Amino acid sequence: MADFMIPTQFGLSDERKMMLETLKKFKEKECPKDKIGEWDEHDHFPNEVWKKLGQEGFLGACFPEEYGGTGGNIIDETLITEEISNSFSAMGLCYLTGVCFGGMSILKYGTEAQKKKYLPPLIAGDWNFALSLTEPGGGTDILGALKSRAVEQPDGSFIANGAKIFTTGLHTANTDVFIARTDDIPNKPARGLSIFLIDRDNIGKQETDGELMNQPFCKGVTYNKIKKLGSHILASFEVAFEDLKLAKDQMLGERGAGWYSLLATLNNERIVCAAIAVGLAQGCLEEANQYAKEREAFGKPIGQYQAIQHQLADMATEIELGRLITYKAAWMQSMGMECGVEATMAKMYTSDMAFRCRHSAAPTAL
Repeated sequence: MADFMIPTQFGLSDERKMMLETLKKFKEKECPKDKIGEWDEHDHFPNEVWKKLGQEGFLGACFPEEYGGTGGNIIDETLITEEISNSFSAMGLCYLTGVCFGGMSILKYGTEAQKKKYLPPLIAGDWNFALSLTEPGGGTDILGALKSRAVEQPDGSFIANGAKIFTTGLHTANTDVFIARTDDIPNKPARGLSIFLIDRDNIGKQETDGELMNQPFCKGVTYNKIKKLGSHILASFEVAFEDLKLAKDQMLGERGAGWYSLLATLNNERIVCAAIAVGLAQGCLEEANQYAKEREAFGKPIGQYQAIQHQLADMATEIELGRLITYKAAWMQSMGMECGVEATMAKMYTSDMAFRCRHSAAPTAL
């Protein structure tokens, strides 16, 4: 357990306040709630919104200026994710897969050639990523259940075979981040995993709506859509890798060190997932509060009844607590501190909190 720490301040800089205000105005213009509902009903990812997020600088907020970013860090990433996820959690999830799983992993572990290839188009809104990690036989038990393998060939390339599930956003992705075992180290399952970057064969041939749902990914990779109860804007897939040839320069980071690279990525992922949950819950509270002002019963708005006020107060309190642990974890990571426990706490608490807030807000038919 981390030592108890008292933060010195809770406010935002003027630059970050301006960034969030700009993002709010962007959402009102580019993705109003009626459009979000329409996109979800038709299983459509609005690629044009992703492109505009890049043009406005939001996709580059946590990347160095040398690659087209603005030099921010995980705090900017968290702020943006929370605001996007308020009423549009699917785009917050896309921000996670693109910026966190793809961009931040490449920034931390990629070669200079990989950084120059992938980061500028991601930051510009012209590129996106998916992560193929979870497998059908074991879920997130990566060390115990991962069966995908990439076998080195005499020419230095690899041949990969395996299956993944819940690969989210593959239909919008230009590159899939794929984890497989390349080496067997007796009694040390954490060693021997490697990460590969798999590009589409048909990059630049997107359909007019920007989606690649019905187009093959590349030779050796096939995928099928999974039916989900929600988040239809960003679909999830089961993916098969069959005799997929991977060049040596497609490896991200050191051979056999993929697990340790993944741990750093997953801390970032937990913080961003927590921010998605906080944003989603905040959207529920805002909708519920507005509904309580407009819906009348027995001659007055229901928000004037104490029972409803208690529910709104409970929601607001839980959201604030979730926000505090999320931003503490983000602050710790930005300071270079070990934040695995706090990041895990944030994801665990905010995920449950978002469900509770959604349940409380149910009459608003969100």
